Amino acid sequence: MEKKVRTVCFDCHSKCGVILTVNDNNEITRVEGDPDCPVNDGILCVKAFSAPEIHAHPDRLKYPMKRKTWSVDEPHTENRGKDEWERITWDEAIDLIEAKVRKVIDEYGPQSVIISQGTGRGSNHFLDRLNNSWNGGGKVWPTHVCLLPNLAQTHVTWGRMFHPHEACDYRNAGSIVMWGTNPIRSRQYSGLRIMDAKRNGAHVVVVDPVFRDIGAKADLWVPVRPGTDGALAMGLANLMFTSGKFERAHEMLIKWTNAPFLINADARMMLREAELSEDGSDERYVVWDENANDIAIWHPETESFNREDVRPALMGAFEVTLKDGSKMTCKTGLETYKDEIAVWTPEKVSSVTWTPVEKILQMFDIITNPADDKPSLLTAYLGACMMTSNALQSGRAITILQLLLNPPLDDKGGIYFNTFWEFMLDPKITAYDRVPPKLRLGYDKHPMYTQVYGNANIPNDVWESMITGEPWPAKVMISVANDPLGCFEDSQKIHKALTGDVLELNVDMDYFMTPGNEIADIVLPAAHWSERVGVFDEELYPEPCPFIIPQKAVLPPGEARDDWDFQRELGKRFAPDLWPWESSEEMQLWRLNEFHLIPNGKEPITDYEKAAEIGYFIEYGGENRTTRQHEKGLVKFQTPTGRIEVYSEQMPSYGYNSPLPSYSEPFESPYQTPEVYKEFDLCLTTGARDYAFYHSAWTNIAHQRILEPWPYVELNDEDARERQISEGEWLWVETRRGKIRAKARISKGVIKGAASMCRPNYKHACDELNLPGFSWDQANPNVLCTAEGSDPGFGAAPMRSMLCKVSKVNEF
Repeated sequence: MEKKVRTVCFDCHSKCGVILTVNDNNEITRVEGDPDCPVNDGILCVKAFSAPEIHAHPDRLKYPMKRKTWSVDEPHTENRGKDEWERITWDEAIDLIEAKVRKVIDEYGPQSVIISQGTGRGSNHFLDRLNNSWNGGGKVWPTHVCLLPNLAQTHVTWGRMFHPHEACDYRNAGSIVMWGTNPIRSRQYSGLRIMDAKRNGAHVVVVDPVFRDIGAKADLWVPVRPGTDGALAMGLANLMFTSGKFERAHEMLIKWTNAPFLINADARMMLREAELSEDGSDERYVVWDENANDIAIWHPETESFNREDVRPALMGAFEVTLKDGSKMTCKTGLETYKDEIAVWTPEKVSSVTWTPVEKILQMFDIITNPADDKPSLLTAYLGACMMTSNALQSGRAITILQLLLNPPLDDKGGIYFNTFWEFMLDPKITAYDRVPPKLRLGYDKHPMYTQVYGNANIPNDVWESMITGEPWPAKVMISVANDPLGCFEDSQKIHKALTGDVLELNVDMDYFMTPGNEIADIVLPAAHWSERVGVFDEELYPEPCPFIIPQKAVLPPGEARDDWDFQRELGKRFAPDLWPWESSEEMQLWRLNEFHLIPNGKEPITDYEKAAEIGYFIEYGGENRTTRQHEKGLVKFQTPTGRIEVYSEQMPSYGYNSPLPSYSEPFESPYQTPEVYKEFDLCLTTGARDYAFYHSAWTNIAHQRILEPWPYVELNDEDARERQISEGEWLWVETRRGKIRAKARISKGVIKGAASMCRPNYKHACDELNLPGFSWDQANPNVLCTAEGSDPGFGAAPMRSMLCKVSKVNEF
């Protein structure tokens, strides 16, 4: 007998609806997209179609295992990677982990227990809860190079976190810019919506050093030198000012942003009421009122001016009288920005970005003349405002350009104020409110990440702690959905740290034996999405924003468990009140009821089968969506001014050089390090997604590996010809920090002078295709990058802005 089961694929962030056909032998016999799923409308990619192979793969981890010579009291760290494994039970595994965690906490404190995770497998914020179950302190995420830099800069600017793939209403846009993002590979739901918009007449622009899938459907490809996106954004903003087209956003800018606030140029701060009168407040701001031809005072606490009918001047310079009687001329924030970026002419932008002037002008024409006069939307993502040494300022430059294009705020065709980041970070899930604040490793280097947004340790400092024991030792690391060797920059240092004697317990939970597992002490088998119900804790969806209840289709192999099972059982040992659930089904229902049904006055659902039968709960989108929430007082811009901040004083406080977007050359570049460039003569960008894989996962799965059999480096055809390199030749790709092997892929679709490598590092062999494996040090782009040159406030490693050289491999 066969039956159809509706579930969700989480082999990328899209989390598409899937219908699996399964038989009585616990086999998946058919994979189909769920046409009723409002996320993907029935569309699937190869990752979902590989479910039968992944489920039945003979190399799946099936049972908990322990390195034979490891014990709680005698870790025998010198045997990592050499020792034999022995099978243990789940109870034994959790007993051992609990005992070691308690021992380390007693001797060194909770900050010496590190929780580690890669990209979400449904466990992101329940892992926070686990970390806080023993008083928190230690976690290491890849969020410093992933989504969080973009969320941080939107929060600094807008006072709320969002990313465009979740917030932009693409289907109702007139022009769309994919800026450093390729949703055909990584967020298919966005690609679906963009193609819908394209069919309805919208224009599409792609900004990327490499011509990728989405570029084939675009009206214009704008190539940029890796790491220079901020210069392009400021150049386009300069054109907005010189053309006067920013005036279309005039009403929005004076009403909802701090662009009209007056600036004390000497202090590089917004002018305060306290500077004008003795009894004035240092937390109130000054504008020039065009109606009264005089100053007016903005009160953030009441979100109002000190009198009625104030109309702030958006542009200009105005003389004000200070409390000591002296005079000062102050420009508005937007006038200040206009003057500061006036140097970014198309010609200068071209000289810095290597983008032809005509393409810059074409892009400007498209974004300022959207089809049918619909909104123009910019989607800046990992390639533009993460993984570079100027990550957040580049992101801010693109965000402010978006504001100048006058997007509808929380309305059709614009940027929706979805609330799901608030759900994910709610203390009811993370239990942040249960633990006192603690110092994080690297707190003195990158305060914005360690103290404000990431609330996590800087990865480089975690590895230093494992090597040196300073400033405190990292003694335990528990990794879920993560192989640190393939996840973070500086794999050599990570390997040294994980095999050293400071770290006394390394736990890794995954589907297969990865290079990280091979040097662990306890390895736990994870259930695939087809084998579990608790599949996500991220509602990162665009309109209509469903919460999905999946069903378990097949039983996992052996004793593999879903991540929530492990976290729940270990968490109960330390804080049983934080883990009241007896199953992942209960956890999923709790989230549905607590954040979706009960807040909307609906009866909670306690029967999982009933919830699964309904399938999709749309409480905050579609017909239930409330638009323009800021105008109705339902949403606040959580910034010091209570407005969207074009001029942000927070940025200098976090270590950046300006409250306005500014450009810094990548830490390694032809212009910043010309002596290095003489030898390492290509600008390298790494981290792009491969369609077939989920980061480094599934390289051993034949249906996926057949699409990309080999590690590769993409080169411009002229650069290849100058070096006498042919398509498919094995090359060394080398930076000052290391070298790896890859095959040459040559085309005109790479900006001349650059090289590009995708994220997967091909760590697994694929027996079905007779393809070899490449371990963590052989084809892993993270070998090429260290924390050197990281973004100042956030610590984003420059994975997309390094110098490299390529040479032929003469022998293996």
